[in-house]
Amino acid sequence: MQDHIRDLLHRFQYSEQLKETAAFRILIGGEDPRHVMADLDIHNSYTLRNWVSQYQRKIQTGLFVAPTMTRTQKQDIQVLQQRNQELTQLLQEANLLILALNTMIEVAEQELKIPIRKKSGTKRS
Repeated sequence: MQDHIRDLLHRFQYSEQLKETAAFRILIGGEDPRHVMADLDIHNSYTLRNWVSQYQRKIQTGLFVAPTMTRTQKQDIQVLQQRNQELTQLLQEANLLILALNTMIEVAEQELKIPIRKKSGTKRS
């Protein structure tokens, strides 16, 4: 009985690589979640939604990194072109995040008089 439970627990544990790949394909690749579930053998739609929302937060905070490509993916021109488009979109989103953060810092410094950025010539302690 315990072996059966242990097998079930291990059966539904997914690697970080698989989680990132699934979230990336849905968020950046625009794939249908049902297709991703079938393709990657994910058994629960709630689990997939949870991964997607986790990685969506990572994208918004700038912590998301595109999953590594396999050797066969690197040799497929269509996959490389799609990857290029995905990375371009990620770069645009990262640049937008940087702009928003810089604007927030400027507003805090100018309007709220909160010193955030280190001024040139400041002595090190």
